[in-house]
Amino acid sequence: MSFWNLKKTYTGDVPPKTTTGVYCVSGTFRDACYQLVSAFLITYITFAGLLDTSDQKNYLAQIGVINIIMIICRIWDGLNDPIMGWIIEKFHFKWGKYKPWILIGAIFNTIVVLVLFLAHPHGWGFVVLFGIFYFLWDIAWTINDIAYWSMLPSLTKDEKRRNNITSIMQIFISVGVFAVYGAVPMLVGAFEGVSAQIVYGGIAIVVCSLYMLSQLLICFACKEHARDIEDEKKEQEDVRFRDMFSLFKKNDQFRINIIAILINYLGGGVVVGFGLYYFYLMYGYGSDLGGAIQFMFTIMYAVGTLVAQFIYPLLAKKLTRKQIFAISSITIIIGYLLIFFVGFPVFGPRPIADDMVWLLYLGGAIMFGGQGLSAVAIIIQMQSTIEYNEWKTGERKEAIVSSLRALVAKWASALQQGLIFLTLLSSGLYAISQVISGAEAELNAGFKTAADMYNEIEAARATITTGQFMVLAVGMLLIPLILLLTANFMSMFIFKIDEKKYAEICHDLDERHLQTAQVAE
Repeated sequence: MSFWNLKKTYTGDVPPKTTTGVYCVSGTFRDACYQLVSAFLITYITFAGLLDTSDQKNYLAQIGVINIIMIICRIWDGLNDPIMGWIIEKFHFKWGKYKPWILIGAIFNTIVVLVLFLAHPHGWGFVVLFGIFYFLWDIAWTINDIAYWSMLPSLTKDEKRRNNITSIMQIFISVGVFAVYGAVPMLVGAFEGVSAQIVYGGIAIVVCSLYMLSQLLICFACKEHARDIEDEKKEQEDVRFRDMFSLFKKNDQFRINIIAILINYLGGGVVVGFGLYYFYLMYGYGSDLGGAIQFMFTIMYAVGTLVAQFIYPLLAKKLTRKQIFAISSITIIIGYLLIFFVGFPVFGPRPIADDMVWLLYLGGAIMFGGQGLSAVAIIIQMQSTIEYNEWKTGERKEAIVSSLRALVAKWASALQQGLIFLTLLSSGLYAISQVISGAEAELNAGFKTAADMYNEIEAARATITTGQFMVLAVGMLLIPLILLLTANFMSMFIFKIDEKKYAEICHDLDERHLQTAQVAE
């Protein structure tokens, strides 16, 4: 006897409301957990007093090793993604193709994330712990993530329904991202005398608990689409590990789109990746200084992205994807230039945002709005390559397509981490983060008061030069702008599956399926 919908399935192109709702809402907590590690683990390590700050060379060596570990693990994680996609295609459980892997990955991931944020060895001891558990996190997250995203295209083949589910899911994902991006800067430093280590640990416990609950609901409350057992057995027999790479070769439109996704992810995540580095160093360390400005900037992130995701279905009714990409490009240019001119000391020793911070927020809303439009469009574009693959080869390969999307996302993340590390290293700004980390360590040990800690940090921050901030601007704004426009250009002028072509492909596939069914009868 099944518990809730554990073993139940559905047929047709209309997924049950409970399945759609739980699947989409769970994205909030999944991405909250992911962003806590992906975006804030490195700032937690850099600023929270976990490393040895008594010697600059030793501190930079530890920072360097940690960044190298992150880059290597993310590259491996990218390779691990298609492996997981192959496993999902090859090995199924009686109670689902995707849900068992979602649950396994969620349990594993929860344990690993809690260790990363709650274990506090110091210096090289932490570096060793980080190396082991960050590698394990890559594996744990991959198991959950590939299964989750592979389930999306299986819910329905109808383009309108799939677009709506994707748009709704992106909204909930954004809520999770915004919640973490808002909570961390506002909570770290908000409690007098409470160190960053303790605050980050509390955030991790709350986020991981909600994440685990959401994944349990997917497994027990959602239904998977019914599968033809004979077709499934044949597909499993036909699945080969080399399919992960042959798909890239055989499916020309998938190849174009996956390269565009790589470039889009790389450019779109850089500003967010710099995050607290920029706000702490430009406006001051603490929840009432740089943290407060990042919190408001995160609200603009939410406003811009959510507005883009809400209006995308409306725009899609009136405009083609190419036209939407064109609108995205224009807004991205305006947003990035506005942030550069008001958020960096271009016209004097301090940025215009010191006096008119609302202009910085406006630039963020415009920039993230443009990025939000392209993010939804490029994911929907990717889904159409699954039907294109079936049309060309007779095989859909949802899990492998999704795994390769995740692969380039991880490789983009590795490149982002490298860009951020090189930018901060070449600008000399790690010297300031060393001061912050040392002061936090002394606060945590009880050797320094909160007032003394902030005074020491402000004195170090006052030594940052305009030239150092300009180096930061190149890595944080100029390079991402070029990358995002390149990805949009590829989607507009090189990718060929537009709305008309996709409708033709689906019509042709429906006729093939009908003929197959008639022959079977």
